Amino acid sequence: MAPKLKKKNSNNGEKATELWPDLPQQLIKMISWQSTLMQNIGDGGVTKSWRSLSKQCNQTSKPPIWLQLHDDRGNNVHDTNFKMNIKFHRGEWIWYPRRRWPEPWEYYEGFSDGAIVAKGVCSRKLAEGESSPTVYYQIYYPYGCKSFYSLPPWDPMVPFRHPVVSSCSEKSVMMVLTGITHPAFAFCRLRGRGYREIYAWTKQDCTIPDPHCSSEKQNFMRFTNAIGYQGKFFALSLQGTLAVIEPDVDSSDLKITALGPKRAVPSVQSRYFKEYLVESNGEILLIFLISRKSVNIVDDVEVFQLDIGKLLWVKMERIGDRTLFLGTNCCISICASKVGSKSDCVYFSNNKSVQGWWVYDFEAAGSISSCSSDGILLQICRVLDPNPTNSKRRNRNRLASRVFS
Repeated sequence: MAPKLKKKNSNNGEKATELWPDLPQQLIKMISWQSTLMQNIGDGGVTKSWRSLSKQCNQTSKPPIWLQLHDDRGNNVHDTNFKMNIKFHRGEWIWYPRRRWPEPWEYYEGFSDGAIVAKGVCSRKLAEGESSPTVYYQIYYPYGCKSFYSLPPWDPMVPFRHPVVSSCSEKSVMMVLTGITHPAFAFCRLRGRGYREIYAWTKQDCTIPDPHCSSEKQNFMRFTNAIGYQGKFFALSLQGTLAVIEPDVDSSDLKITALGPKRAVPSVQSRYFKEYLVESNGEILLIFLISRKSVNIVDDVEVFQLDIGKLLWVKMERIGDRTLFLGTNCCISICASKVGSKSDCVYFSNNKSVQGWWVYDFEAAGSISSCSSDGILLQICRVLDPNPTNSKRRNRNRLASRVFS
């Protein structure tokens, strides 16, 4: 079972402590031996709930509904102490020991394209006329020669909600969703992943009305979730509108180039749902954990695949030789046949009524049952010997490089 941390008393003003990544321990053990596999991890999901606007509508007509964010964790991720739940081992392709997560840092903010983003501690005193200190963030790559560096100073008046890196190695761009419209997002270029090659943040507003907003007012899109894919960003608005954001050819800004025609919401009735975006086998998947009555109980699971040409979400009746893991702060897709896990299944740890992992089995007509964390990936335990020889280590690394889809 995963180690548990004691939560601090929130009544005393202390913060709760949370482990990252929230995945089964056997899976974390494999990633610790092959740190490049972290590139396959996606960020934690976003929980939304439905809200009716009955007061603004005619009582004889069906009231329109719209979506709002729901804090299902009790403690917001931005107010939770972050502790790494993984120890990296030295691989034969690199000849110096791994460095631990460096100071100063304080809060976990997000994960994208193999990079952890955390909020730093600013010890600088306020300058004359300055109302609040400048906020600093660090980006951490567990693999590679330069394990971490500081991002450009962030405006403390702008929310820092969801960082995401475009999947483009030569000209990587980090975009941060703010959850508001002014600005809707900010971005900086991460060429070479070095100190001197980082530009300042560029803020951009969204002036496009959300086509799926039921309010009578003209509400511009507020983005709450996104994933980087082939140098572009695929972002979901609060109301479920898909937007493609990519660099403008004629300028250095990012530009919304297309919108999806349909709303990204579950196809079944729900009161709450949590959405995850993850890349799997070169495809973008959208997974919903659906709660019909209580946000603490998952009643159904749906998986959609993005048709990039039409920008349509196509529901998948089966997910084939894949296993999806959805934690409270991350998600990942793996190849079931190469790991030993059960295929056509979605494992999640979001049922708060009972702690532990649950499994949604497509093959068993979509049944949901509890499962033991220690027995999910038994083959990984056999492959990863605690004291391997050099030959075994080479075989293990070859296996790990083929595991994740």
